Amino acid sequence: MVITYNGEKLRYIEDYFGEQVLWITNPSQISMEHMKFVGGYPDEYCIYLKDLPEADVTKIISQVVNDAEGRGKTSRI
Repeated sequence: MVITYNGEKLRYIEDYFGEQVLWITNPSQISMEHMKFVGGYPDEYCIYLKDLPEADVTKIISQVVNDAEGRGKTSRI
């Protein structure tokens, strides 16, 4: 799911190890604070939520929950 963090659209996922991360959607995002190179391809960068301030994590999780609730409502119509 795509969320907004610091004005950028990033993809929220759980990685292979179950870590919550924000994955880049545009190569220009690799210079964002907390961004880490995590793979072998040039575009494998993400931000680990565990590295962010708690206030930022709360805002991100709020977007995730609101999106999930919105999908649930849509699927019931």
